[in-house]
Amino acid sequence: MNIMKKYYLLVLLVSFLVMAFACSYEEDVVEPEPVATEALDFVKGMGFGVNIGNTFDSLNTGNVAGETGWGNPRVSREFIVSLKNHGFKNVRVPVSWIDYLGPAPDYTITENWMTRIQEVTDWILNEDMYCIINLHHDGGGEINDQGQINAKYWIKQISLPEKEEEITNRFIKVWEQIAENFRDYSDLLIFEAYNEVGFDQLWNRYGNQNSPEQIAGKAEAYRLLNKLNRIFVDTVRATEGNNAERYLLIPGYWTDIACSLDAQFVIPVEDTVENRQILSIHFYDPFQFSHGPIYTWGAPWEINSVRNRLNSLQVFINRGIPVINGEYAVSHRANSSSSGTPKEPESRQYWMLFVTQHCIDMGIAPILWDTGYRNNNYGMGDVRRQAPYDISPALQYVFDNLVYPGN
Repeated sequence: MNIMKKYYLLVLLVSFLVMAFACSYEEDVVEPEPVATEALDFVKGMGFGVNIGNTFDSLNTGNVAGETGWGNPRVSREFIVSLKNHGFKNVRVPVSWIDYLGPAPDYTITENWMTRIQEVTDWILNEDMYCIINLHHDGGGEINDQGQINAKYWIKQISLPEKEEEITNRFIKVWEQIAENFRDYSDLLIFEAYNEVGFDQLWNRYGNQNSPEQIAGKAEAYRLLNKLNRIFVDTVRATEGNNAERYLLIPGYWTDIACSLDAQFVIPVEDTVENRQILSIHFYDPFQFSHGPIYTWGAPWEINSVRNRLNSLQVFINRGIPVINGEYAVSHRANSSSSGTPKEPESRQYWMLFVTQHCIDMGIAPILWDTGYRNNNYGMGDVRRQAPYDISPALQYVFDNLVYPGN
């Protein structure tokens, strides 16, 4: 075992122990027998999907906002058709709205932005693919050194006591407009409340979990996340039309599996319609491989670790709550930099296939995170956004070897 592998094993072990302690799940809880629901069948039918990342989610925080602000071309109908032809069955469209919101109290969304999102959504649905739209980097970012939250990442400002009412109202207004605009769209369109939201200034997942401050902070952090999810469901349902029964994607805490298994996370299952809520998680395990300096993967213990983490989601499925893995990927190079060591191609494609196949086998819809496949690629791009709209060898390997149940 080389030095890098030893380092990786130590990091993975420490990370697992910390997260298992911070985000707790009572293993001795007696789980119900698996149930069959229409929602579980719906998500199984979604199959393998892809994100149109670094596009509609770009925002102005030193970069140029807009569809092309982060280096990708405008989305074309030909590109959407190519996704269908490659074999994708669903498309997640991450959208950041903050640069297109008017002032309080209405927070009116700019018409041309809403129209453009609708146009791309229409193209996806016209190809009989499922489509997910969300509030993306509106809930992104971190607390800066001064303990402040960038105004662009406004959803997280709900954690500031003096801002909770204001952010609650803005969250309602934004979702009212989106839901109203798409109220009569078919069930192929899914709304996702937000992207990756957690409140680290309230609760440090990696700190001393027994201190009174941490216990109280964790309770408050989960209260706010549960509140956002409750508001999201109620707001969408109130717009009626097909929204009265639309499938809604509910993000877990940080969309992290362990933190979503925590007893303090509550899916707002009390709804005006039954079996229409889906859990949203993201999966980048092991992080040192997907994002960091480790460039090989596939040892038996590594495979078992990934398998066991994904298998823990069976708890939700047994309760009739379906799961979507809304993001997962491996960077082409270590540290996601152009100067980083390229990841071993066999390891990268094997991880992608293993996670995709295991999700499909569990009835979880896997949606690959993709930032656009370009020359000298170092990000998480496997799909070219311009003609000839080809895909990477790793992604082709996944399609060539992916097996759907019954095939």
